[in-house]
Amino acid sequence: MPFMPFMPCLIRRFLAGLALAAGLATLATARENDAIAGTLADELLADRVGLVREWIVQIPFDSAGYRLQHIVVADGMVIAQSGDGGVHAVRAAALDPASHPADGDTHGQPQVGTLLWSQRIGKVGGSVEIAGVGPTLIAVARDLDLYGLDSDTGQTRWHDRFGRIPAAGAMPSGNWVYVPLHSDGVLRLPVDPHKHNTVKRKSAVTDNKPVDKKQKLPPKPKKKAVEQKTPESLAPFLIDAGGLLEQAPIPLADGILWCTTNGTLVALERKENEWQRHQFLLGSPPAGPPRVRGNAIFATTVEKTLVRIDLLESGGSGLQLNWQVSLRAQSDPGVFLSADTLVVSLGDAGIEAFSTETGKFLWHSPLAGQILAANVEDVWCIDRTGRLASLDLADGSRKHRANLGIFSLPVVNATSDRLMLASPDGVLVSLAPRRIAPAQAPRPAPAK
Repeated sequence: MPFMPFMPCLIRRFLAGLALAAGLATLATARENDAIAGTLADELLADRVGLVREWIVQIPFDSAGYRLQHIVVADGMVIAQSGDGGVHAVRAAALDPASHPADGDTHGQPQVGTLLWSQRIGKVGGSVEIAGVGPTLIAVARDLDLYGLDSDTGQTRWHDRFGRIPAAGAMPSGNWVYVPLHSDGVLRLPVDPHKHNTVKRKSAVTDNKPVDKKQKLPPKPKKKAVEQKTPESLAPFLIDAGGLLEQAPIPLADGILWCTTNGTLVALERKENEWQRHQFLLGSPPAGPPRVRGNAIFATTVEKTLVRIDLLESGGSGLQLNWQVSLRAQSDPGVFLSADTLVVSLGDAGIEAFSTETGKFLWHSPLAGQILAANVEDVWCIDRTGRLASLDLADGSRKHRANLGIFSLPVVNATSDRLMLASPDGVLVSLAPRRIAPAQAPRPAPAK
């Protein structure tokens, strides 16, 4: 170009910078395509097995010195934690699409796959528990510290330091955060330490209407019970756990549920003017964390049992056994639900499925593997050869196999129907089924 020698130096540098940026982008795209080739992150391969690559994102952290550690799939959000103290939020599909549209910027929501924020907490190193995700707060326990991060911005709302290391991850539910402590019970903290939560209490008052002195005095008015709102204390409150805890609590409506190491289920239920505590004895230690859907609780035990327990709503209250079935072997941690089907892995004994409503046995597969997710058509797992494999949800027959490639970090998703793939250096992929199942919520058993 003949006029180039006369162009100002700044313009030439600007054009050179654009060329360099374009070259780096092309190189990054080529490297990404090479990395995902042959895996389900490739859109063409995903389509062949009935999946759609919903989004792919690179989590920003120092992947040369650290690795991705924990990934939590929640309603409308995925939280990824990295070894350098990073907590990262990615916009994901909502469990109820009507409340959080997944496409475009409707209702002010960013598109799925958007990196919402990244935040560094605490010092590098030390133990980091898996994050607990609530509607407005992300609770992260790190060493002796507990951080409350705003779910929209990632900013630290509050930070508390304890003299004890938590036994498992903290969990927000309703207006409170619950932290299991080693042999010390469950510590309850407010989600918002500056906002008083109120409870309704009844008090007796007299109806003091003016009386005409010329008239005959009426009988003394009866006292009426009226409701008054009084603030609950925001001070940390230690709750008796009923035993030792090794698992994070689980939200149950506006209350909380946990399971002790000896198999005692404890549910705290928020009533109109008080808290109610319910307990249920499983009879043996749990084989993994319970799974909650609506008012139904599904749990497995080391004595090879699978149970459904309901939190009753009418005709009484409390935890009641709905059904119990025997398993052919002790289950691996994790209960997976899709529509009316419940799936558990039995380790080397294979995978089994049952009806969520009746506990009826549906099918058994000899395929041994770690279940990652279940959708309306398939159950996805990592088999003993280290490859992705799927079973037909309807009958347990084998369907597909695929290489993991760089996606060697297992992401267990018992929350939604998405299959998530992750690499230790921070590539995160969401794969959605082509056919979406309608929302299901088991009906509570009638009170006896």
